Amino acid sequence: MTIFLILSILTTYHFLVCVILGPGYVKHNWEPESKPDKEKLQYCQECEGYKCPRSHHCRKCQRCVKKMDHHCPWINCCVGHLNHAHFIRFLTFASSGCFYGGVNLAATIIKMVFYSNTNFILLFYFNSILRFVLLVFACGVAFGVSIAVAFLLIMQLKDIVKNTTNIESWIIKKAEWRHKMLGTEFVYPYDLGSAWKNFTQVVNTTNYAKGDGYTWPLVPGTDQFTFTQEQRMQKLAKRSRMVPHKIILPYNAKCFSSLVLRNPLLCFVCNGLDEQYLPVEEGEGVMVSRYRKRWLYGCVNRKRKNKRGQFVDKEVGGWFPRFCAVEVPQKQDSSEKKKTK
Repeated sequence: MTIFLILSILTTYHFLVCVILGPGYVKHNWEPESKPDKEKLQYCQECEGYKCPRSHHCRKCQRCVKKMDHHCPWINCCVGHLNHAHFIRFLTFASSGCFYGGVNLAATIIKMVFYSNTNFILLFYFNSILRFVLLVFACGVAFGVSIAVAFLLIMQLKDIVKNTTNIESWIIKKAEWRHKMLGTEFVYPYDLGSAWKNFTQVVNTTNYAKGDGYTWPLVPGTDQFTFTQEQRMQKLAKRSRMVPHKIILPYNAKCFSSLVLRNPLLCFVCNGLDEQYLPVEEGEGVMVSRYRKRWLYGCVNRKRKNKRGQFVDKEVGGWFPRFCAVEVPQKQDSSEKKKTK
């Protein structure tokens, strides 16, 4: 009982610290001290400032997050630079507590079935049928939660020992593929070469995150903007592959729109609750960058209010149904026409 209470208290403590401390946000209108460095960074239209290295904009938090790993609905904020260590401890103690509780419940069930002084059948039918059912149910839930949380913890630890985040892991895969096509080698600038060194960058005895979230320890031969410049190159390559589409059916991105009512299958093939959907109007032009069986991901420029209340052009992206749009034929260059002839 004492061990379970300790694990429960530690789980609650680190959960609350995760929520209260937050991930650490980039300052509003932040920009680097050196003007030439601005050309090496990405500009966030939503926050109207530059993104520091390893930061990403979260549409749920509506802020740029330092060393963003992911947005966690359970803590209602992002996991980032400041609260990553507490999030790891929260997962560790939550998984351990659920497992310990499940073992105790399982031991009680075994004792109840095999070692009870009273005949189990009589006990089951006449005395504790409800208690027994609740006990079995609680045991299943405890082990189920323990396994699910432990799986998430393992995924987190796999990234931490490489000094990456969930988002950066995906960027690294694309970078390795891009450099392979170019015949060059990609060097991840934040991998310090030792799993322990990488691990202690996040989890250490001080309970505080190392660094200020703007600059990071680096691999020799790289600089603070190496990874950011790789991201910019990937985005440029992505833009070059965008295909123009024209909207032929409007979509308002609501669950019970007329379009969804005419096509109920859309309710069952959505890309997930965490995805962003794009309302589109008939006749509107959209640049599409990603394709799925029944969905397209596109970007459009629309007038949006900035923090000063002024209407400015901002790029808005999201998913919309595939049958709402048709691809616009692109004109061939004269050189391409000669090749086709």
